Amino acid sequence: MGVKELITSIIEDELKETDSFLVGIDSNQAETSVRFFIDGIEGVSIQLCSQLSRKISRILDEEYTDDQPIRYEISSPGAEEPLVDLRQFHKHVGREIAVELNDDKIIQGELTKVLDDAIRLEVAVSKHKTEEKTIVFDQINKSTVKISFKRKKK
Repeated sequence: MGVKELITSIIEDELKETDSFLVGIDSNQAETSVRFFIDGIEGVSIQLCSQLSRKISRILDEEYTDDQPIRYEISSPGAEEPLVDLRQFHKHVGREIAVELNDDKIIQGELTKVLDDAIRLEVAVSKHKTEEKTIVFDQINKSTVKISFKRKKK
């Protein structure tokens, strides 16, 4: 088992009983520098990342015998990163998202609901009119949350 697979296994095992989950791995070609991205229904705390890092360090000290130094990082994916797991959509209900479809069409609107196999967006069709669109997950190439610093009017 390579070091990336070992760390992945540790992370997935540690997150089993939590609402957090692994959403991505980024590494250089030699896998000497690896970044693991975790997310959760309520976000990810620095404490969780630190706890995982300490656990991984202990296990690597015991089990990783390769002389090649390894650098790893555990963090949340960041606000600008695409949503890659169905569970990520739930915490963004009520926010604006941009969805790039498999045919390169982009639909932008407020995420109103997450279904088992689709999402629903409220999309502006004119200045005073919106319509609800259902998008099946299989049609989605990429989805990102639109960052806004405007407050919603109540």
